[in-house]
Amino acid sequence: MIRRILSTVLVFVALAAIAGGIVYWVYDGYMYYRTDDAQVSGQLVTISSQETGTLSAFTVTVGQTVSAGESIGTITLPSPSSGEARGLPVTTVALTSPTNGTIVQIPAVQGQAVVPGLQLAVLANLNALTITAYVDEGSVSNINANQAVDIHLDAYGGTNFTGHVVQIVQATAGEFSLLPNEDPTSGNFTKVSQRVPVLITLDTKNGKDIVPGMSAEVTIHLH
Repeated sequence: MIRRILSTVLVFVALAAIAGGIVYWVYDGYMYYRTDDAQVSGQLVTISSQETGTLSAFTVTVGQTVSAGESIGTITLPSPSSGEARGLPVTTVALTSPTNGTIVQIPAVQGQAVVPGLQLAVLANLNALTITAYVDEGSVSNINANQAVDIHLDAYGGTNFTGHVVQIVQATAGEFSLLPNEDPTSGNFTKVSQRVPVLITLDTKNGKDIVPGMSAEVTIHLH
């Protein structure tokens, strides 16, 4: 008798646990959208040569903060080839930063030859970072500007960050792919769910060294 009662109680407990799990799953899906398909984004600005010559001086290093208009190097222009030009002073042009930011890459080396458009350095404004999250197209109708977002960065697992949705990009991630989409008229066409980029503010860095490209997980508060 006791065994039968115990069995009945355990069945009810199991059913209650299953029902509770279903209720929580429905509630969680209604209240939140979660994805680990997200990363830190930042505007990268290329510093390039405007003249043909030699990079005779280059004074910046990776991680250095620069200001708009600040001189970061010197380009020495080639001397005229005519004999009459001998003895003339060397002509130089200052290489300056186009905007405020932090140097994140330097592919150039002092003393190399440069031409217009050649990339010499890359900088980013690390004080204006955002999070780009990729949302399934079936869920994007639930995403709206100003919704609160909880952010976790893989690099800082023990730190919580916050943000807000600022923009839903008006194109799917596939439109930005380097590889062309398959011809939808082909007999081999397979429909796949598309992802829509959503831009999220990063309200504070909590004293952490956050850089573009870091992986993130986001939880968007839908209601």
